[in-house]
Amino acid sequence: MPPWLRPWRPEPLSRPDILAGNALHHAQAGLRALAGLAPSPVLQSRLERASAILAKLPRQPRIEDANWAALLDAVTVQETLLFRSPAQLELIERRLPPLLLQARAEGRPLRLLSAGCATGEEAFTLAAICLHQAQTHAPGADVEVVGVDISRPALRSAAEGVISLRLGAPLAGVPAQYRPWLEGEGGKPILHSSLRAILRFERASLLELPASLGEFDVILCRNVLIYMDDLARRQVIAGLAVRLRPGGVLALGVTDSAPGGSFRPAGHAVFDHG
Repeated sequence: MPPWLRPWRPEPLSRPDILAGNALHHAQAGLRALAGLAPSPVLQSRLERASAILAKLPRQPRIEDANWAALLDAVTVQETLLFRSPAQLELIERRLPPLLLQARAEGRPLRLLSAGCATGEEAFTLAAICLHQAQTHAPGADVEVVGVDISRPALRSAAEGVISLRLGAPLAGVPAQYRPWLEGEGGKPILHSSLRAILRFERASLLELPASLGEFDVILCRNVLIYMDDLARRQVIAGLAVRLRPGGVLALGVTDSAPGGSFRPAGHAVFDHG
């Protein structure tokens, strides 16, 4: 029979190819378990670049394990911007005065969470807005802003208060009234000491937030869920709902599905709770 008429059969995989495929599958399954990451061409490309790590991964995925942590660092998004999605932030800003007054009357700080904070610019933004609103509408009110992420390099940058210059002019989108909180001499991006005092950052998976984080009045989880599969998204939203006080505010990415349940849409992917 001429060669061109013979039925095509794939070449058998070599043992190294089989081992590499198994390692890739194991890595994808572990990333789903640890961070809810859905398969995608971008994730595939990042895994290929991190191939040296795959062979070292223990069978059981744990975020505390050095090799799994290195893989998470290699594949997760680690950048964000100051004052991203300004229309959404303006809506949150209008909700802050009554929340600040209530927290002050109850003798507790107003607490805000940046879930999936990356390098911290979202948390910096929340801190600037909330301190400014507290000075204007609720003098003496205490504020605490917590950023949570799974990436160690991103968290190091956030904890150091570094405003990244990698994406151009980081203060370009900052409204004039908030610039003093984020701008130093000569227009240099720098965190005001008052912001540093109310910011803290923790490493955790959004799939399993530690109970020690406590409750929050405002939670932002933006541009995070788009990288997760449906089951992980639902799990994250359920976990955030548990940690959001009644009357609190949840803000999601503009392409994220509405959470439903006890959440009422307020516009611009902002939802009132309870």
